[in-house]
Amino acid sequence: MAVKADALAHCQRALRDAHDGHARTLEVVHHRTDQLLRHRVPPAPPCSPYHNMMRGGVSLRQRHGGGPVCARACYRTTVSESSPRVVVVTPVRNEAWILDRFLAVASRFAERIIVADQRSTDDSRAICARYPKCTVVDNPTDEFNEGARQLLLIRQARALVPPPRIILALDADEILAANAVQAPGWRTMLDAPPGTIVCIERVDLYGTPDRSMRHDRLTPVGYVDDGVEHTPRDMHSVRVPIPDYAQRLLLPDVTVLHYAALRPRALASKLRWYSALENVRGTCPWVFKRRLRYAMHLNFTGAGRIESSAEEWFRGWEAVGIDMRTVVDDVYHWYDVDVLRFFREYGTRKFWLDDIWDFDWEACRQDAKRRNLFGIPDAVHPPPRALVDAMRGLSWLHRAQRRLRHRLTGREAPRFA
Repeated sequence: MAVKADALAHCQRALRDAHDGHARTLEVVHHRTDQLLRHRVPPAPPCSPYHNMMRGGVSLRQRHGGGPVCARACYRTTVSESSPRVVVVTPVRNEAWILDRFLAVASRFAERIIVADQRSTDDSRAICARYPKCTVVDNPTDEFNEGARQLLLIRQARALVPPPRIILALDADEILAANAVQAPGWRTMLDAPPGTIVCIERVDLYGTPDRSMRHDRLTPVGYVDDGVEHTPRDMHSVRVPIPDYAQRLLLPDVTVLHYAALRPRALASKLRWYSALENVRGTCPWVFKRRLRYAMHLNFTGAGRIESSAEEWFRGWEAVGIDMRTVVDDVYHWYDVDVLRFFREYGTRKFWLDDIWDFDWEACRQDAKRRNLFGIPDAVHPPPRALVDAMRGLSWLHRAQRRLRHRLTGREAPRFA
């Protein structure tokens, strides 16, 4: 009994790491990998209209030697004669640069694509209108709130797509690899019982589409829906429901290609915006933590392995005419305009300690003025250069102290450039 308890505790810690996004390696046990689940011992699940569909049963198998407890699926074939419907839910704000690619790919495997558009000013809505499977719902707020938009998307998915269904929550810059739908893991996902969290590999395309950064941890982006309530956070929230009783299905052979790092200017713009937003909201009040979290001068490759991209990720989609490699990175982005509006509302002095000043805000301001955008300040007053340099030095000391602490405690940490 003690061995079993220790094994279960080990498995639960691994599951928490997957949920929290920690960079710990998630071991996948290769025993019948087409039907493998990591499992929490569940409390009685809440009543839902799909509860009876969950009674396929899961048999626990303890690995020899007291390792993690794993669950081998024992699904009933009578739950449904047809495969569940895959519905993709996606938040959008000015994603015209990649939305055509995203919708072309998603239309190949999803029954419905639900896009929550937050006041896009580019061609995002016009692109959506070209795809019959795409339904656009309005996200009318100017405020950034991940939780509210996730609830909006999940609510629409449940209203428009009857069960059985699988909700896949993907950003517009996350493209399912061409070989994913033929992978054994995809079939396993379709056979999984309601109340299953689907975790897949998210590969960061890095520098060019021919290079990628691979990660040991898998990302929870899907849920075999049982109608449970989703309880998200306002920022940096897990996208799908994660009830305590849910199993996590780990699918290392199902890959999503993340295109964000192919646009370094846009990525830097987004990180500056996040830093300013957390400053305004007070959600990350310690400035050195904020500077570390959103620093562009870090070498992010320390969080993964740089490898050549697999041709099979692209080949199938390119064979049907989908452009998988063209990426446009503009000089200025809507994130920059939002930060300029923060400057006008709060004054630039509020942001002097943020790591956002290696950017020509005056040139950006003049460009926004030429385009007659609203809410743009008449001037930007940057911090003294001595303050910028001092904060950079103090941030270096903070990162060095953090790295030393991680080494002494055996924890992993990103490398720094």
